[in-house]
Amino acid sequence: MKAMQFIKSKGAVENEIGVVSQVRMWLGDITNGEYMLTLERAKKPRSNEQNKLMWVWFNCIAQSWSEATGAGFTAQDVHDAFCITLLPKTLPNGTRIPGSTKLLTTDQMTEFLNKVQAEAATEYGITLLSANDPMYDLWARQYTTYY
Repeated sequence: MKAMQFIKSKGAVENEIGVVSQVRMWLGDITNGEYMLTLERAKKPRSNEQNKLMWVWFNCIAQSWSEATGAGFTAQDVHDAFCITLLPKTLPNGTRIPGSTKLLTTDQMTEFLNKVQAEAATEYGITLLSANDPMYDLWARQYTTYY
């Protein structure tokens, strides 16, 4: 399989001559036969900022759950709980286990975080501030050692 990455910006492909040249070279190298050419948008892995936000939120939720129940929840407990409900994997015997956020794209991670934020508010009455909220940095200091 042949692959290359390029950027289209302001309506033009950057280094278009190089892209076309590479495709022509590939076409010259293949044998006779039927082929399919596929073009898809590049997928970026979740960002460090998204990951940091997630752990701040999970620390906040863990503190709230711990205060409500006395059970001593950790951010990892919260992560596992949301990954079971929002990213479940099912074993062949039907057992559900947590999925992972590690391989999510930025778009998938945004969707996951939006669901976490909504569920925290509706199911647990917990308000999670977004990173672009003016009060976020002050609020986040309560829930992490990152700051």
